[in-house]
Amino acid sequence: MNMLSAMETRRSTRSFDGARLTGAEAAAIESALREAAAEPGPFGRPVRLALYAGEPDAKPARLGTYGLVAGASAYVVAAVFPGSGSMEDTGYILEKAVLDLTALGWATCWIGGVFSRGKAAEIVTAAPGELVPAVIAVGKPAERRSLADRIVTGSARSRTRKPLEQVVFSADGALQLGGDRPGGAWAEALHALRGAPSASNKQPWRLVGFGSGPSWLAFLDEDRVYNHSLGAVRIQNLDIGIGMRHFAEAARCRGLPGRWEPLPGRCGEFASALSFGEARGWIPIALWR
Repeated sequence: MNMLSAMETRRSTRSFDGARLTGAEAAAIESALREAAAEPGPFGRPVRLALYAGEPDAKPARLGTYGLVAGASAYVVAAVFPGSGSMEDTGYILEKAVLDLTALGWATCWIGGVFSRGKAAEIVTAAPGELVPAVIAVGKPAERRSLADRIVTGSARSRTRKPLEQVVFSADGALQLGGDRPGGAWAEALHALRGAPSASNKQPWRLVGFGSGPSWLAFLDEDRVYNHSLGAVRIQNLDIGIGMRHFAEAARCRGLPGRWEPLPGRCGEFASALSFGEARGWIPIALWR
């Protein structure tokens, strides 16, 4: 399964069958985690990933999700030191692990809010000052979804997405976003971004194209109260990293040029895109060129 198929296949699963990992399964997952963590994110922040498959003789693994996730076989725990781009890099790297696990046949669910951060910090052996922004539940889907799962999925409208024209824009009118194939050669990358998972399905990413390439400027359309509700962990900045990963993987699969990089100051090259987003109150995050 390639990355395009993995992005299309992935669904947030909260009800798992509770089976424990075999030694071979744990080894394969840990190999995928090492590969994901070895590839730097756009901001170059080191992100550590650890696998937690539960205590000996305990079934299933538990990480204080208070019933919102049931029967997970394991959890992937991420740790990062705070700093500019640390949340985006965590989202970017951890979503690589999610997609790789999807390709291996595992179901997953991002958990950024309700889990035991203290226990997760012990699992990943967090250093003083290191943050645990999120964990990923891993397992095989249960035959029947739990009541909590059905309630959360329904309230978040987790399988609906904003129309493409509400998340992707053209700063100078050069990019055609209408018609049967909006964005032309970039259509799959744009739809991959649109389909990325986000906390409470808020879909905070905004992408503005400019120039003949085109190049792209990624913004955060922040819900400030929501994004600051977890202290130093900025859950919507994690979401931006997830969306950036989807865009990058789809572009890579189609041989499209460019990469994500930090903004190089207020450069005239992307002034039109910057002005477009800032006029709408969006926060500039990264540049694809």
